[in-house]
Amino acid sequence: MIDPNPALAIIGLGPRGHYALECYILEREKSGPDQNLNILLFEETDQLGNGPVWDTSQPESNWSNVNGRILELPKRPKINVGSAVIEGFPSYHDWAKNNPATHSADIADYYPPRSLVGVYLYERFAALLRPLVESDIAKLVQERADAVALTETGACVTTRSGVQFFADQVLLAVGHQPTRQDPQIEGWQAEIETRDALCLFDEPYPVGPIVDAAETSTETAVAIRGYGLAAIDVVRAIADAHGSFSLRDEKLRELKFTPTKEVAPTIIPFSLDGLPMGPKPISEQLDRQFAPSEKVLEALGRELSDPELQARAKGKAFLLDAITPVIIGVFRGLEYKRDDTPSDNDALHHLVKAWIEDPAQGHKCFLDTGQPPIDLLKNLVQMANGSAPVSLDYCIGQVWRHCHPTIYRSLSHSALSDEVLADIISTDESMKRYAFGPPMESLQHLIALYEAGMLDLEYLADPGITVTDRGWVLTSGEDHTTAQVMVNAVLDAPKIADVRSPLIEGLLQDGLVAPVHDELGVATTADGYVISQNESVLPIAVLGRLAKGTIIGVDAILECFGDRPRAWASSAAKRAAINPIEAL
Repeated sequence: MIDPNPALAIIGLGPRGHYALECYILEREKSGPDQNLNILLFEETDQLGNGPVWDTSQPESNWSNVNGRILELPKRPKINVGSAVIEGFPSYHDWAKNNPATHSADIADYYPPRSLVGVYLYERFAALLRPLVESDIAKLVQERADAVALTETGACVTTRSGVQFFADQVLLAVGHQPTRQDPQIEGWQAEIETRDALCLFDEPYPVGPIVDAAETSTETAVAIRGYGLAAIDVVRAIADAHGSFSLRDEKLRELKFTPTKEVAPTIIPFSLDGLPMGPKPISEQLDRQFAPSEKVLEALGRELSDPELQARAKGKAFLLDAITPVIIGVFRGLEYKRDDTPSDNDALHHLVKAWIEDPAQGHKCFLDTGQPPIDLLKNLVQMANGSAPVSLDYCIGQVWRHCHPTIYRSLSHSALSDEVLADIISTDESMKRYAFGPPMESLQHLIALYEAGMLDLEYLADPGITVTDRGWVLTSGEDHTTAQVMVNAVLDAPKIADVRSPLIEGLLQDGLVAPVHDELGVATTADGYVISQNESVLPIAVLGRLAKGTIIGVDAILECFGDRPRAWASSAAKRAAINPIEAL
């Protein structure tokens, strides 16, 4: 039987909660097999170990944004803990029978569908959970946790149905949470209440209902608010339901879209700036040229992690001054780059920093964002496949991506002020257009759909929008079009003040958690434990995007299997042996 006062409760069993549990069990194994282990696990969905983002039932049109080559999810060794024997589980590469070492560096990288990665995570977690439950070490509660409160001996978790569970310590690994509704979406919802012919989706996932709404015997237009990764998933799902892509040029991976139905919907994406995401280089060989050397990255890490420099930092210039020479060094070493770049290092240094602060720079060494949208897509694809010289802005984004692990490691739990950290995180977010760009083939899909007449790019940059009985009327200059379906594909930022889940709202109202900054998430210690509003450390830990601010870089799947869950697990296992209130 499960002890009525278990030592640990984990809320959220997506990839981060999954790996945190695994790390905790590994840490407890070090104390020997004969110990009294009691764990409560809370997850409201059936996506155990993988979570909604990696839902195993989602269509294959939803792609991972991490190529299989670098999807290094480590193997799990065999574990003996308590009365449970947990068999080892292979790494993702071994499970997928996809060893990067056997692949030629010049072949196109493969980006697996998110459902495939989800199956791996689900199977790995199932092999962990089963022996823990059968040995009465763990209990799974498949219900939403709505509240966490402190008690004299630890914490109390209350579920949606009102059932209470007690624990010595709690880990929140809840991932994306519902947030305050965007005013524009809220206004649209009010306007279409009496207009049954119109359809509004306030989230891009799941894509199935959106595809169904686009299915009609008459011509339908689907507007997509957003032009990023989620928007591309929606576009690809609708396209797959109405036709197929075929390879027109194998070397350049150019595609052709062939409709299989007489009537296909028109898809109209739009965003504030109308700019597409820059794709990642097509192969390891092309990507390698943007990677700084280990020596350079180590030097960058030393500079960024210097506590004296951090304490004196006045803004994002602290990061820009450190990373700009790295970018310039890589750009100078490129064999195929634009030859209209200044030869003077001071001038180039100024251009790099100016572009990062404001991408609307007009220098000829940058990609011309004022050109027709289809030409911009093609230019980006050409740089990604090596058939066009690299622009300075494209190089900046790719180098920034390679520097991410160093930046995240150096600036998390730093001596930077909250204001400086918020400024740096804002800058990092603005770099996502290039640093978190999609596979090159995703842009090839957009190009093929445009050429097939299914994708309308005339209203990309902040169109005027009004709602009528006929639908959303989008206006750009003298042109206008009407969409009967509207999809919001702009994902929420990790701003805890905007979260609208009972769990997080209750923690804020009770003063148990405090935002690092008005625009960011919860303040935590280096091992993930919450620093309350009165600056005491609680027996409640937070891993993931709700801790953004204390830490940097929280959303990537590789971060879910990174150092932070391991650091938390080490501390949690040590605290489990004694009264956690005293330990903290």
